[in-house]
Amino acid sequence: MNMQDFCRNHPDRPATAHCQKYGYGYCDECLETDPHCSEPEIYCKFRPQCVINFQAKENRRAARQAGA
Repeated sequence: MNMQDFCRNHPDRPATAHCQKYGYGYCDECLETDPHCSEPEIYCKFRPQCVINFQAKENRRAARQAGA
């Protein structure tokens, strides 16, 4: 087993999303409550298809709409 198999923040939980650049795994809770890129300032060739980045953008969009 490798670090992609389990959540980076909750090592006892299975990962459902993975950072392709660094190999980190994230569980459902982390993906829904606080998804974020580990290194958003650094170029990542995987970012256009990144589930973590997509979920973070969706959460920001929902927060803007809720505040408007």
